[in-house]
Amino acid sequence: MSIKKRAVFYIGGYDPKSPHAFYDRLEKECGRFSKLWHADVVPTDEVRQEHDITIQSFKTEGIAWKTRTTFHFLNLDDIVLRDFAKPVWTRTLRSLVTTTDYVMSGMAWKFLRHAWRFFLYFCYPPVSALLTLLLCIGITAYVAIQDFAYAPLAAAGVFVFSFWGLIELFWKRKYVLHLMDLWSFSRDFIYRSRSDIDQKLDRFADMIVSVAGETRYDEIILIGHSTGGALILDAAARAREKDPELTGKSANIQVLTVGSTALKIGMHPKAGWYRDRLKTCFADTKMRWCEYQCHTDVINFYKTDPAALMSLNLAADVDGNKRPIVNAIRVKDMVDKATYKRISGNFFRVHYQFVFGNTRSYHYDFPAICFGPASLKNRATKPNHFLKSILGE
Repeated sequence: MSIKKRAVFYIGGYDPKSPHAFYDRLEKECGRFSKLWHADVVPTDEVRQEHDITIQSFKTEGIAWKTRTTFHFLNLDDIVLRDFAKPVWTRTLRSLVTTTDYVMSGMAWKFLRHAWRFFLYFCYPPVSALLTLLLCIGITAYVAIQDFAYAPLAAAGVFVFSFWGLIELFWKRKYVLHLMDLWSFSRDFIYRSRSDIDQKLDRFADMIVSVAGETRYDEIILIGHSTGGALILDAAARAREKDPELTGKSANIQVLTVGSTALKIGMHPKAGWYRDRLKTCFADTKMRWCEYQCHTDVINFYKTDPAALMSLNLAADVDGNKRPIVNAIRVKDMVDKATYKRISGNFFRVHYQFVFGNTRSYHYDFPAICFGPASLKNRATKPNHFLKSILGE
């Protein structure tokens, strides 16, 4: 089935990305898609803002196909920037509480057991903070034992200056503070103490219900990347709570999680409410779910079944497919050698390839999923067959 009209609902990660910056980046990635697939992706003048949801329409035309996509972007920029604006000591204290919670609840062990690379990612902020503290203590102790007047007083000043300097030179530049806030936000979400994200997800769910009721789309895809993987699952569940007949109004609603970190929410002992909500949502066998994972990306749970690890006990979907359909991707097969060599050492850049354009033909291609003629269902259920078909083999 060729998709002629598609609606996309997208939630990205915990990142200060404004709608303008996001759509600028999306158009750039569409340029790669256009070059690779000989198609033109043209954003129309149909842009509107509804609260914190920015809606942009795109027209795509290939050699023998045309597709129109209405893209809905949920802006988290204001939430992230408010968290970033808090004093460093507050952000550090919140991070300490969060790390302690994840360790005492057994979550850190679950990370190590099921995705050891993600465990290293979890350890990065607290280990960086601990090493900073130990280094500053060592420098301070050295100054304190020197034989000169006011050495203890000078040592105190050295501690403050060195700690501040490392925060400015290392914590802020190497994403330590950013990731501290990310983990604190995740814990807040688990404990349902963030009314700001609740309000956003409710509004997003309202729009999903509204669009699904229009019945004019061939495909509706609810996409979540990174932390957005957890949030889009929640948004889908909220939408179905608001309208139990949601999937009956539209022939093809699918949840797509890519590079998802939903398990950092869903496996937590205090996230029973989240698991219950997902069970209710996916009790509807028409609600499909696909997930893409990547071995070289440390910020995802590679080679896991998120539904099984959250004990959701989901039945197969209406087509008989296991939920979620889990496919692995290889970044080095998605981009040319020069690009892979440039990005392979940057774990954030590798993580974002999930939502960037490819430079090589591959079964997973984010702009192609959003703007191309192939349905996600066909792409995800038989990725190898799909790749051969698009290559004309």
